[in-house]
Amino acid sequence: MERFLDWFEEHKVSVIGTLALHSMLLFVFTMVELRTQPTSETMASPYVEVLEPEQAQELIERIEHPELAAQREVINTTSNITAERTMGQFSQAKLAERVESDLKAMEQAEFDRLAQERRDQGKEIVIPELDPSKWNKELYMKTAAEPVKVEGATTVWHDLKGRTRENDIPGYLCKEMGRVAISISVDRQGQVVKAEHDPARSDHADECMLEHALASAKRAHFSSLANAPNPQKGTLYFLFMPQ
Repeated sequence: MERFLDWFEEHKVSVIGTLALHSMLLFVFTMVELRTQPTSETMASPYVEVLEPEQAQELIERIEHPELAAQREVINTTSNITAERTMGQFSQAKLAERVESDLKAMEQAEFDRLAQERRDQGKEIVIPELDPSKWNKELYMKTAAEPVKVEGATTVWHDLKGRTRENDIPGYLCKEMGRVAISISVDRQGQVVKAEHDPARSDHADECMLEHALASAKRAHFSSLANAPNPQKGTLYFLFMPQ
């Protein structure tokens, strides 16, 4: 809707001029039609409408049984006979739907016109297609991720030599503060094959912390290491911050 209003604001002079011209032509044609005198042939030729058998039968039923005709026109809604007559909700909805449809059609017609105008001027915009394979990080990373020791406190750390870990940080999912240590075993492909809580290295760990720490440790994935022990054992630490 905002795009249509912007378009209307830009072309309002042309729209108003077009409407005024159409109104003037309609007025002229109406006046010409009113001034046209009927010919004698037109007045002498009677107009006879021939009804189809189904239409004739329906007309007879309406004349002989008006109550049946009224029944066919019943609308499935509730009426308050003490209320003033007004446009029904169904009619309002249909009118709003038609107006919206007309506005969309006008907007699409203007976009098509502008696109055709750009094509005629040789300024057509061509959107290049993206190659999904280029989103594979292994294709544009110069080197594999290397283990990094971050200075200062972090919410997750581990002691597996030569390994990096994909980020999965549950440190803000619990209300209290505490540290959870999870003993893990990792195969050479980086998959965690075993994860257990290490209470001796944990501090102020509650049920919420244990649940999220164990779940994160089991779904963790480390970088592959061909010359690593199989499995490689270590500890994964989670620091939970108070909320």
